[in-house]
This record gives sequence, structure tokens and C-alpha cells, in this order.
Amino acid sequence: MKKIVLLAALSIFALAECQLQSLQWTAFKTPLKLGVKGTFDKMTFVKGKNCLEGAEVLINKHSVNTKNPGRDKTLDSFFFSRLKGDIKAKIVAVKEKTLDVAITLNGVTKTIPFFYMKKDGVIRAKGVIDLFDFGASKALSSIAKACFNKHQGKTWNDVELRFTIDAKTTVDKAKKAIESFKSMM
Repeated sequence: MKKIVLLAALSIFALAECQLQSLQWTAFKTPLKLGVKGTFDKMTFVKGKNCLEGAEVLINKHSVNTKNPGRDKTLDSFFFSRLKGDIKAKIVAVKEKTLDVAITLNGVTKTIPFFYMKKDGVIRAKGVIDLFDFGASKALSSIAKACFNKHQGKTWNDVELRFTIDAKTTVDKAKKAIESFKSMM
């Protein structure tokens, strides 16, 4: 009976393998280059081969979330609504310390290098995009004009992107499940 319960627990953990934990962007404003952080509430993640290679995320750009509803409405109205289509990203190559991520924004796809590290089964990656590379100068000008005073006349075109993926192996999760199971005995 214990073996059946343990196998059931292991199969549940196997299903949870390779999940997007967070995706965060930081845009910059003011001459001091102060960061504004945000994410999106509506994202669809599809894991790739060995978790990373070929992994994709589709982002509903209208689900922007900076934890400030007024700012979110302004960003949606004056920036994201002026971009073509939703935002897509796909990891197209996994190297020793970098990932090549094909990002589609405003209908333009560019491959961007992301530095990453994996520790304890968690992958953390960071890259930077230039909005001008995606033909987003009109959208950037729109948000800069709408927020001219708040941005002290300066809205930056570079945006930092970060994501975290839980890529713990089934073995890692099985060990924890066994430890937990043993502690219940």
C-alpha cells in the first residue's frame, strides 16, 4: 500500500516539472533611470525539450500588472495598445551560460541573448531588449508624452527582462516526496 501511495505522489510531482514561476520586466524613466517593474497576469507557458530548449510563452499584453491599477491603465492605453499583436518568446538555443530567446513584439521578431544560471533546480535568466529594435518608437513616444512630467522628460528605450523557471527534476521532487512521506509515518 505504501508503494502505491508513493508512486501516486511521484507521478503528481512529475506532472509539475518545468513551470514558469515568474516573468518580470523593468522599464526605466527619469534622467536618473529609475526602474518601474511589472509583469503580466495572463501568460501561457509551454515547456520545451529538457525543459528549456523550445520553451515558449505567449503573453497577453493587455494584462500588464505593475501593482498600480492607474499606471497599468496608462501603460495599456498609451503603450501596449499601440503595439501590433501579443508578445511571444521562444528559447531557440541553450548554451553553457546563455539562452537565445526569439522575442516577438510589435510584429517584429529578434533573437536576444539572456544570461542564465541554474541552482537547486531553479533557472533564473536575464536579458535586455531595445524597443527601437522592435519598431516600437511610436508606442514609446506615446507613453513618454503621456507621462512627460512623471518621467521628468525622459523615458528610456531599453527594458530589462527576467524570468524564473522551476526545472527541478522528478528525482529531486521524488526525494522531497519520500522525505515528506517518511515524516508522516
